[in-house]
Amino acid sequence: MIKKINTIIIIFLLLFLNGCRKYDNFLCINIIDVGQGDCILVSTPDKKNILIDAGDENSEKIVKSYLKHHKIKKLDVIIATHLDKDHIGSLDYIIDNFKVDKIYTPNQIDNSTHYNNLIKSCKDKNLKINYLSKGDNISFTKDINLSVLSPSYISQDNNPNSIVLNLRYINMDFLFTGDCEESNELDMINSYNLEDVDFLKIAHHGSSSSSTDNFIKEVSPTIGVISCGYKNQYGHPHKSTLDTLRKYSVATYRTDHSGDLVFYCDGNKIFTTKKYNQTS
Repeated sequence: MIKKINTIIIIFLLLFLNGCRKYDNFLCINIIDVGQGDCILVSTPDKKNILIDAGDENSEKIVKSYLKHHKIKKLDVIIATHLDKDHIGSLDYIIDNFKVDKIYTPNQIDNSTHYNNLIKSCKDKNLKINYLSKGDNISFTKDINLSVLSPSYISQDNNPNSIVLNLRYINMDFLFTGDCEESNELDMINSYNLEDVDFLKIAHHGSSSSSTDNFIKEVSPTIGVISCGYKNQYGHPHKSTLDTLRKYSVATYRTDHSGDLVFYCDGNKIFTTKKYNQTS
C-alpha cells in the first residue's frame, strides 16, 4: 500500500513538473504586484532574465521572494526606467542579493536617498551604470531585439525621462513605458512605426498624463497591463485612460484587481494560463 502511494506521488510530481516545464520554451512576462509602483520580470527561453524596475523600498522582500520562487539567481539586465522611488526604491536591495551583469538608467543623476542607495550598491558590486536614450539598442539574444524609443532628451522632471523599451520577439512586439508622458508619446509616434503593438505596459500606472487617444489609436495594443496599488491615493488608473483603452478594445489587466500577472509568448501569440479579471 505504501509503495502504491509513493508511486502515485511520484507520478503526480512528474506531471506537475512537466506541466511547468512545458512553458520553459516561451518568453515569459511577469508583472509583479508591488502595489503603487512598477516591477516587471522578463524571462527568455534561453534562461536570460531582464528586470525592469523594482517598486519602492517596501517592495524589496516581495521582489526577492518572487525571484527566489522562480529559482532566479542571476539578472542579466536591470533597467531602471527612471529615478522615481516607486520604480527604483528596491533596486539596491536586489543588487545586494543577486548577481547582476548589467544595469541601465536614463542619463540623469539625483540627490534622493533611494538613488544614492542604488549608486552605493552598484559601487559595492563593481557594477557600472550604463545610460540609455532614444535610438539605443541592447544586444541580447538571436530572437530578441531590445530597442529604446525614448527619452530623446533629459528634462528636470523624472517621468518624461522614462526609458521606453520595445522588445521584439520573433513576430511579437512588447512596449514597456515606465512613467512616460504625452510629450514622449507624441515624439514616439512621430519617429517610429508603432502600429499593432501586441503588448503594452500602460504608462504611469494608468494616469491621464499619458495613454492619450492618439497614442493608443496608433499603437493599437491587443493587451494592456496596468501596475498600480489597490485604492491608491492618486486615483490610478484614471477613468479617462480606461475609457480610451475601452474605446480601442484593448484587453486590459490590472495588478490592483488580479495581483501578479504572468503572460507567455511563443513568438506568434501571447497567452496566459490563469483567468484574470479584465477591466471592462
